[in-house]
Amino acid sequence: MKNKLYLVLCAVGLVLVSCSDFTVHSPKVVNKEVVNTWVSPLIELDDSQYPDNPDIGRSHSKILEIKMDSIRFVQTTDSTFSITMVSEKGGDTISFAPMSLMEFIPTIQKRFKSKEYLSHITVVNQEWNRNQVRFDDSYFTVKGERLETITRIDIARNCLNTYLWEVAAYADENGKSKGYYHGWFSFPKKLFVKLFQQRNGEEFEKYAASLENWIAPDNQKIAIEKLREVIAEKEVEFVNHNQEEYLRIGERDKKYQNIMYPKNTTKIQDFLTDSTLFATFSPPGFYNKKDPRKTELSRLASPDKIVSRKVMTKSLSADSLLEVEVSFNLNDSSKLTTLILSGINLKDIPTLDSSHVNNGWQSSMGFGNHTFYETYKHSQECKTSNNPYFAYLTDEKGRWIDSHKVGVDGPLLYLDAENENRLHVLILSFERHAVVGHYSYEL
Repeated sequence: MKNKLYLVLCAVGLVLVSCSDFTVHSPKVVNKEVVNTWVSPLIELDDSQYPDNPDIGRSHSKILEIKMDSIRFVQTTDSTFSITMVSEKGGDTISFAPMSLMEFIPTIQKRFKSKEYLSHITVVNQEWNRNQVRFDDSYFTVKGERLETITRIDIARNCLNTYLWEVAAYADENGKSKGYYHGWFSFPKKLFVKLFQQRNGEEFEKYAASLENWIAPDNQKIAIEKLREVIAEKEVEFVNHNQEEYLRIGERDKKYQNIMYPKNTTKIQDFLTDSTLFATFSPPGFYNKKDPRKTELSRLASPDKIVSRKVMTKSLSADSLLEVEVSFNLNDSSKLTTLILSGINLKDIPTLDSSHVNNGWQSSMGFGNHTFYETYKHSQECKTSNNPYFAYLTDEKGRWIDSHKVGVDGPLLYLDAENENRLHVLILSFERHAVVGHYSYEL
């Protein structure tokens, strides 16, 4: 059985990773204008092929019955495309209204163009963090009896490499929205290169090696003083909630099974060691316990100081913005660590009680990143090109360090429903399996 599973997964990986071999690009002439069409095969995985799927038992009862063969991208303008998913058997189709794909493309802000290191870190962090965009039924139409119940479709650029993407459809069952279809596909390479160069005015090849395969970036200092202007700052008294348990609800509940060590705990402090292991995320985009992900979470074991700042980024936003700096001190000079969260608009932070913490504002580590999950409307209104948000970790010498290696995906923020002036800062682990930090303070 193991050999069979290995061969299946290898075959899936070959299909999806070798996109240049399997993607069809067919320019056609319509009314004397060239219409570009790209087609990629869609792959589905059943439970035996994806045994560590956190959605097993949580999805729609018909999730394994829906099969789609391909996804087609037809260019309608310079930056918009109509997208169609097709099942050759029975002619079932899902057709999207023309949409822009540009916000899926890693983007170098103009202010970084002259800074080679920041440009590189920007595109690497945007590519190697998930961005999942939600479309409600006003954005698509379906044809096919089995598809009539679909109410929502998400398209995700997952966090593995440039070409590995996913599409998921949802339908109502017993009063709940549940996963109804999940497919993996390779985004057409030639199309991605075209959009990247159009978006950034840079040759894709300059960054291709680090976007197509993970190459750990250099650890260099970032001149943060050139990224924003400090209006006011104050070291604040904070409450450290790491000795408390986080709520196993929503995403943290379904991914609990993929915490490999420590087992059977939700106490935050228990995760803050270098022994913590999570199921990794493997091509084409699934959780895999056979390849445990190591961490360096001891770096976050002893939060020592929080400085809260009001900052401005005049070239991107007229609003005053929040910056939070959390310092960690293990009394080990080689592990001094600082977390910097900046460019946060408090208008975006929801007020919640603790039972709804998973609805907090959350984003990945990086520069100008989109949030992990968002609607298509939000993605178009909050463009990467003018997003002042950034988040990164530094080491004892003030150099950027890879958050994935530490085991951190990004922050989750909310204001306390009992005291709207109290900000809660949570740190989400690698792949958001757990909460690995929780602090609160008065703004």
